[in-house]
Amino acid sequence: MPVIITIISLIFTFLSKLSKPKKSRIRPTEFDHNLRVENYPSPFPNGWFNLTSSASVKKGKVIQVEAFGQKFAVFRGENGIVKVFDVFCPHLNANLADGFVKGNNLVCPFHGWEFKQDGQCGHIPYSKDEPPKAAKVKTWEVLEVWGLILVWYHAEDKAPSWNPENYLPELANYNSHGNTSDILNIHLQDFAENGADYGHFNFVHGLMTVPFSENHIKVDHTVNINFGEGDDEKHLAWFTDVAQLCWKKSGKPIKDAGGDALVRYFGPGFLIFRLNSKLAKDITVVKTFTPIGPLKLRMDDYIFSPKGTNPFARRYIVSEAAAQFHDDILIWERKGFAKKPLLVKEDGPIIQMRNWYSQFYSDPDNGFKSEEEEKLVKA
Repeated sequence: MPVIITIISLIFTFLSKLSKPKKSRIRPTEFDHNLRVENYPSPFPNGWFNLTSSASVKKGKVIQVEAFGQKFAVFRGENGIVKVFDVFCPHLNANLADGFVKGNNLVCPFHGWEFKQDGQCGHIPYSKDEPPKAAKVKTWEVLEVWGLILVWYHAEDKAPSWNPENYLPELANYNSHGNTSDILNIHLQDFAENGADYGHFNFVHGLMTVPFSENHIKVDHTVNINFGEGDDEKHLAWFTDVAQLCWKKSGKPIKDAGGDALVRYFGPGFLIFRLNSKLAKDITVVKTFTPIGPLKLRMDDYIFSPKGTNPFARRYIVSEAAAQFHDDILIWERKGFAKKPLLVKEDGPIIQMRNWYSQFYSDPDNGFKSEEEEKLVKA
């Protein structure tokens, strides 16, 4: 059986290389963008978000990262601890990401002011006096999990209300297969609503990407979504998607074909895909969404699999999932936000998803925009 599965996965991998090219993404124009922004909720919901990978910040190094309409200086001291500062020095606004790490401190490139890991200036090289207490840069709440550097964002600067450290412990024993990154012109909430939008699955995702299959094989999806309850789980949601391959002509299922996915939401910043089929089990994609500005975000995919997983099967399964997600992106980047959607019962629990998602906005009406965000919208 393992030999047969290997042969099948090799064939599928080869065929996927011959599949029809993806439809090109037609980016929205500036006019379209401004029209869309008007109706969408705040671009920056509250929660944990991925700033960058742990591997991108070595000991003694500092980098600049953009998120939430601003820039950050992310550095790792010689003690191995990562810190995230606002990027501009409180002295004369030099960019701290252009500076350097000295021990566990971040040194400004302009006048050499040294900022300790708590953000307080600890040394001014040309001053005989102690640095003033006001000489402090804003620091951000940081966690390192899953090989990522996460930052907590809250529009009202409230402390974290949940902790992702104990999620996905199995990844410690999985093999990592790198990551991909893309900039999308969409809102985070569209990702969330997609899982509750039952009506689109068979219409948008009813065909495989393998060439010549579209005339003979269809994919039937059965989707069910659940929402976490209580203080410990209210930020969680998850849906299952059982994808069954069927003959188009007869509608009969093809034995041992298809697969299933468990997709979990960890707040607004993460979707965790767990993919299974006869070819391979527990292929995991940690998909992170980092909002940069109104209808602009960075999507990163980090791929993991259990040790011993057939590499050809893994590549095929991941490429098929990515192709299906690409079909959604083509629509998301060109759609608006329907504040009062016209729904039928078969559409799925879209309104229930919106109610769940509303907890991540500072305004329960899903429309909170700070003065800074309003300026970004008008810019």
